[in-house]
Amino acid sequence: MKKELLILFLLIYNVLQAQITLEGKIVDEFNNPMPFVNVYIKNTTNGMTTSNNGKFFLTTEKNRGVLEISFIGFQTQTIKVNKKTKYLNITLKEGSNELEEVIIVTKPKKRLKKKENPAYRILKEIWKRKRKNGLDLVDHYQYKKHTSTEIGLNNLDTLFLKNIFKKEYNEAIRQIKYDSDGINYYMPIYLSEQIANVYGDNKNNNIREDIEAEKEDGLGAQGFVFNRMATTFRNIDVFKNNINTLGKSFVSPLSTDGFATYDYVLYDSIVKNDKKLYNIYFFPIRDGDLAFQGNFWVVDKSFSIKKIKMKVHKSINLNFVRGLAYEKEFEVRNDSIYISTKNGYEGDFTFIDKNESNKGLTIKKTVLYNKYILDKPLTKDFYTQEIVKIRPDQYQKEDTYWESKENNENASTYKLIKEVKEKKQIKNLTGLINTVASGYIRTNSNLQFGSLWTIFANNQIEGFRTKLGFRTFKTKDDRFRAKGYLAYGFKDKEMKYGITGRYLLSYKPRIAVGLAYQKDIEQLGSTLLNTTQLLGTSFGTTALFSRGDNFFLSRTEKIATNFDYQIKNNLHLGVNLSHAKIQSASSKDFSIDYLDNDGNTQAKTIDVTSDIYLSFTPGRLIHGLGIERRLGGNIFPTLILNYRKGYKGFFNGTHSYEKLQFKYNQPILLDKFGTLDATLEAGKTFGTVPISLLSVVPANQSFSLVRNTFTLLNYYDFVTDAYLAGHFEHHFNGFILNRIPLLKKLNLRSLVTFRAAYGTISNDNIAINQSNIKYNAPNKMYYEYSVGLENIGYGNLRFLRVDAVWRSNYTPPVGSIVAPTPKFAIRIAIRPGL
Repeated sequence: MKKELLILFLLIYNVLQAQITLEGKIVDEFNNPMPFVNVYIKNTTNGMTTSNNGKFFLTTEKNRGVLEISFIGFQTQTIKVNKKTKYLNITLKEGSNELEEVIIVTKPKKRLKKKENPAYRILKEIWKRKRKNGLDLVDHYQYKKHTSTEIGLNNLDTLFLKNIFKKEYNEAIRQIKYDSDGINYYMPIYLSEQIANVYGDNKNNNIREDIEAEKEDGLGAQGFVFNRMATTFRNIDVFKNNINTLGKSFVSPLSTDGFATYDYVLYDSIVKNDKKLYNIYFFPIRDGDLAFQGNFWVVDKSFSIKKIKMKVHKSINLNFVRGLAYEKEFEVRNDSIYISTKNGYEGDFTFIDKNESNKGLTIKKTVLYNKYILDKPLTKDFYTQEIVKIRPDQYQKEDTYWESKENNENASTYKLIKEVKEKKQIKNLTGLINTVASGYIRTNSNLQFGSLWTIFANNQIEGFRTKLGFRTFKTKDDRFRAKGYLAYGFKDKEMKYGITGRYLLSYKPRIAVGLAYQKDIEQLGSTLLNTTQLLGTSFGTTALFSRGDNFFLSRTEKIATNFDYQIKNNLHLGVNLSHAKIQSASSKDFSIDYLDNDGNTQAKTIDVTSDIYLSFTPGRLIHGLGIERRLGGNIFPTLILNYRKGYKGFFNGTHSYEKLQFKYNQPILLDKFGTLDATLEAGKTFGTVPISLLSVVPANQSFSLVRNTFTLLNYYDFVTDAYLAGHFEHHFNGFILNRIPLLKKLNLRSLVTFRAAYGTISNDNIAINQSNIKYNAPNKMYYEYSVGLENIGYGNLRFLRVDAVWRSNYTPPVGSIVAPTPKFAIRIAIRPGL
């Protein structure tokens, strides 16, 4: 009896092992579900037709086979399946009314001349109309916009899910979706929704957007990194020649210069709703160029875009990015006006490399547009009223509101997120992501420790230095945030510390205040202008390895306060008040002595100042509504104007002076040629002050590249009271190296830089100088230039940049205690990012 049961068990097991369970959904090329489609295992009678929502479910006793999908009027499709295949997303193409020439949709091996390409005629018509079609053709418009953003873990296997859900696994597996490969699983951890009403006045070029409701849930709501990821995809305009995404400029497939970047293939045409549609595929000419591949549908006669699908080519190496896909759908009205109906964006991000078997993060953003009303004007004043979100809970609605708005898919996602976000393993994983991005370690309380990147340092005064910092953090929208640190030098055996607190007094108008106290050693002159940091920070005391000796450090004790008022979005007016005691950290090696008005030598400076600054960052994206906000990844200019006044005699201040400073930074996208990052700085000190209050041209004796500093200068080589500095850095983003046959396989990117400084020093300031630094102003322009390679590394870990730097000739200050700098050096930078 036992033997018979064993044989029966083995037979049943073998039958089960041989079975394939197939599940999926079938849609047409416009993503509409297709009911009654025939789905069969080829050469068998095993099959079914799809349901009303285009879904099918069937099993076969074989462990592999060919699935055949057919429907009248559509091209029959066959797909190989095996026991690993579980879920399939299938798109059927309509049987085409073919053009005279039909080309197989693969990248052509031989390029046609532009005017010989059948697609050129159609693209030429699109270029003529792309600035005229669409909502620009009406004077006024309004519509409703529903945006949903989802973040989830992808490529999960059953073992991972069993470890997460344990006893709840069987129930959870029924709710969790399959990944895009149909084999592994995808699990959402964050979902947000926003419903808004948009009103446009083309006559006066005004757009108003009123948020109606917002909702979010999940682990992403706790950290800045997920908040930034959730806004990765902005509403890109495919009709512009260049598309800015992830901080880089991609050539649009609809660009008027598109034939210089893409191969176009006119595939076929179909008739849909009595309109003839052309289907054009596009491929990057060169692998690695910042371009897309995909296809778009064009309406005949009006030459409006009906739908476009595109994805980033796999040969493009974007750090952490395994895949990016974009999809846009339009509705054509009156044969000329195209209006958006749906935008879809999806990104697949991994940490180590792009191997398809690795787990990753998926970001999905969907924007639905409906309820269009055209040419129904409202009052002129209505369009100019600015509606700004100022509080995190400003647009929250009751559940009853969302029950009527959400689709079933979003409702089930929220339900799953509520279960997932309480799982310890998921909390640990998302916490690790936030730690790597921010440098702070999360605890069970509202306290975080870090930053991990500045724990260890070394300099000649302190020797080996260790630093432990902390910050309060409950949510990304905290109104109050405190930060502090303790540092200890093993050579001078002294404890240093600093603490700061900032509070958001008012959401509207946005008013913030801050207070800080610090007692530490600083590298003064490491930056020319810094208005936002109350606590002094400097790479001179945080570098672990440096060139030569550095005794040019100052011991400071400082108390400072800040008041910041937001005049309008991205325009801030602020006031800083500070009291600082400054003296040399090692007077025997570095003196900052000066003569006072009585002719006596003084070693300590007491600087009592007020700063009034104006900061303008037009177009900047900002994440968070609390006291601390994070900048988005978009390209925006920065303008800062600062006026400082020093008060002698007030709280024992030793000097009366004025200083005016200006800083302007402008990243410039130069289409396929890359990005130029340009910075200009200028300043003038009015009055007689010692070296600790003058403007020192920022030098850099570390082996790392530091933004807006000069690599081949020693600290205090140039001291000025009037200066002009420029920093220009051009990143080619692969434009050059992608054209070199062997080098292009390495996915390297080239760059060039040029930095220059000019300045003067007055006789009065020279006269009071009693330090061992003999003033040396760059009254003959000093400059450095370099060529470099970036994106060096393995897989997604391509953080390394290497520059070869040269400098102009200059005369070091007389009596300098540091050896002259080399005329050439190799420097590195480690810069994570996309």
